[in-house]
Amino acid sequence: MLKNYLITALRNISRHSIFSMINIAGLTLGLTACMLIGLYVWDEHQFDKFIPNGDSVYRIYSGYTNSEGTQQLAATPPAMATALQQNFPEVDITTRVLTRPTYKTLFEANKKRLYEESGCYADSTFLRVFPLKFIYGFPVVALDDVNDVVISNSMAVRFFGNQNPVGRQILKDKTPYIIKGVFEKNSAFHLQFDYLISLSAVPLPPGIMQSWDWHQFITYAKLKPNTGVKSLEARFQQYVGQKETVSANGKNGVNAKDKPFFQPLTDIHLYSSDFKLDIAQRGNILYVNALIIIAVFILSIACFNFINLATAKSLQRAKEVGVRKAVGAAKSQLIFQFIGETILLAFISAIISVIIAALLVPWMNDFTNKNISMSFFTNPVAIILFIALMVAVGILAGFYPAIVLSKFNPVKVLKGAVSGHEEPGKIPWLRHGLVIIQFALS
Repeated sequence: MLKNYLITALRNISRHSIFSMINIAGLTLGLTACMLIGLYVWDEHQFDKFIPNGDSVYRIYSGYTNSEGTQQLAATPPAMATALQQNFPEVDITTRVLTRPTYKTLFEANKKRLYEESGCYADSTFLRVFPLKFIYGFPVVALDDVNDVVISNSMAVRFFGNQNPVGRQILKDKTPYIIKGVFEKNSAFHLQFDYLISLSAVPLPPGIMQSWDWHQFITYAKLKPNTGVKSLEARFQQYVGQKETVSANGKNGVNAKDKPFFQPLTDIHLYSSDFKLDIAQRGNILYVNALIIIAVFILSIACFNFINLATAKSLQRAKEVGVRKAVGAAKSQLIFQFIGETILLAFISAIISVIIAALLVPWMNDFTNKNISMSFFTNPVAIILFIALMVAVGILAGFYPAIVLSKFNPVKVLKGAVSGHEEPGKIPWLRHGLVIIQFALS
């Protein structure tokens, strides 16, 4: 039975090839656009999710208020990390990254002299909070000494090819450093750098690390399990307010204060677009949500167009229905056949759209400066959802015309009493309504 349905469906598609091509092309273009948008949105939501135990890591940012108003600062005073570590037992470990202007720095190693501009200075605890994947070396001790440096795999290739550079010397502006590790650079990390040097190597003024008003550090805290973040945040806000009040005594005209907040690690990329003094790779949740709405509109337009064409074409098959009923075809068989045909068309569109999307992904990566792969479509959940969507589109497109056609009286149909110009079941009303919705969404 299923074989007969499939053969009939393929014959109908080949018999009405131009109509089938138009219908398939419309749905294919809509699905392709949605896939590309979906890949972009999915990639935007993957930032920092690869970090082990990342759900316990928070960035401390400041609601900074002065005479000019309040603004969100990603950078905080250096004393915040020290205070968290020493006075709040819920905090497992803290780390800081120094913010500084981006400039090119001369590196020399293995008879090569190259300029690098993507680097960070961080506390020795950085690789304990963010255990990046290391290709060579051991991250636990990688930044223990003042002249330690870890470099990315791409930087290692630029200077040493495929050799293991751990233990070798590299000069940074004529200052020697020992390479302690090579990490795998991950584009989904909110901090992008090619080298990481211990913060102790930076010549800072004496006592500056106890400052409560020098906003020059990105501060992170890894909390212990079962910590109440909101409670900790409230107590730390009170603590900082008291400390800054004491620090401000004796400073005439000082009227600025910090109100620290704990931002989940996975929120940094999409929920920091308005932050000042930030060094993170930032997206914008507003744009991501707008793209989702656009994708839904595109898919709706494509599906309505598909349904409209399938409905219009169905009336031209009235005589076919009459003949089938005359030879004993049951109503349920006719419904199953017409729905099956539309599902088949939907799956043909889906297969073509996957192929086109795969071909367009490299172009999209160049356009958006991303590194998106098609691995998302190997995810079993994504495959199941995609198949369910195609079945739903096919059922929606085929159900209404199938119900109407299956009700035709075979005697009237064979006598020519029913034609595609009439309005059985008010199908033109449905088609006109779908056209209006398409234009409204457009």
